[in-house]
Amino acid sequence: MHSRILDRYVLGDERVVVAIRHHWGRMIEPVLTTLAGLLAASWLSANAPPEASVLPLVAWWLWFAVVLRLLWKALEWRNEWFVATDKRLLMTYGLITHKVAMMPLRKVTDMNYARSPLGRVLGYGQFIMESAGQDQAMREINWVPEPDDTYRRICDTIFGPEGRDPEDDPFGEGAPETGTSAYNRWERTDDQAEPAHQQVDEQEEGPAWEVSHEDAAFYAPVGQWEDPDITGPIPRPKRN
Repeated sequence: MHSRILDRYVLGDERVVVAIRHHWGRMIEPVLTTLAGLLAASWLSANAPPEASVLPLVAWWLWFAVVLRLLWKALEWRNEWFVATDKRLLMTYGLITHKVAMMPLRKVTDMNYARSPLGRVLGYGQFIMESAGQDQAMREINWVPEPDDTYRRICDTIFGPEGRDPEDDPFGEGAPETGTSAYNRWERTDDQAEPAHQQVDEQEEGPAWEVSHEDAAFYAPVGQWEDPDITGPIPRPKRN
């Protein structure tokens, strides 16, 4: 990949997975159009009647405009890059106004891969990105060279070596393998937070039949109640 593109748009901690230009098949149409214009201008110059001497001149000027279009397309093709890193997808395009389209990898929910009959012959394909957002700038990526290898690299980066998205696991490698869910690893009480498995162990230490009396009502003995206050004893209510 051209070092200028790397220096401008790729971050230092990013790992470049794919860095490619569009397939050379994109230049087939401009080249064929230029050759057809050359043949047409040459034929008019050789077979134009004497009274239509201006017609060959106009044809050559038109062909000159087609040549300029070919040069413009070639510069555009040289300036466009598709880059995939381990964090995002980038596409640089535009000759006068340079633009950069970007999509984070975690936003990609699906990537369709298509190859037309001509693409299978020449060796290019098309990627269609589906994401959680709307109006994405990188929905279609056309003229992808070596599409099979490029598709495998991008899929391996998005979904990981085991075929799953690392973003789906919020706890990474420390998530529990069995038992409780990764989102219920910690349970908070009113006073403190303890691991769920420690709470289960503490409950299993005591007998299963033990009943808590923390909420049981306290009854004073029959007789005179003692009030902790200094106002003195409270007389017992009289019975009817």
